[in-house]
Amino acid sequence: MHNVLRQLLLIIFVCCVSTQSISSEKIKSLFSNSVLNIESSSLEIIDSEKKAIFKGQVRILNEDALLATDNLMLLYSFDDITGDIQVEKITCEGNVLIEYESQVITSLNAVYDAKTNQLVFSDEVIISRDEGNAIKADKVSVDLNTMRIKMDSKSRVKAFITPNN
Repeated sequence: MHNVLRQLLLIIFVCCVSTQSISSEKIKSLFSNSVLNIESSSLEIIDSEKKAIFKGQVRILNEDALLATDNLMLLYSFDDITGDIQVEKITCEGNVLIEYESQVITSLNAVYDAKTNQLVFSDEVIISRDEGNAIKADKVSVDLNTMRIKMDSKSRVKAFITPNN
């Protein structure tokens, strides 16, 4: 389970960093030797469905990053050859917050699909980096294969940019 949650953090934090300044390999190195502190009001593992459900003020913390959400569901599978746990899908529901260095992303929901390597934040998404710089949208989709990021909004996507930040 420890490795599964480590992979969860790696994937979610990809969208919080500048795609030009840091590679996925650098992101992986941030968490490879980090101790994770995982807290929730409850944890239910349904092995027959390959599902882990964290409920109630879920917090995943390491020395560099924080992921907080009301509820987190993780679908997984086992590699028959190595016995390793593979993440299939991660769903965060309610008050999603990710903090990493000077970067913050908030939304009401977030879903990571490992098969397609897609990450989607939805409902009241705000991505901020440094003081004064932020993007607000209803939905942010990230293709982690190409690092293509698409932002949509029912009205308009809004960017707030402070010069020299």
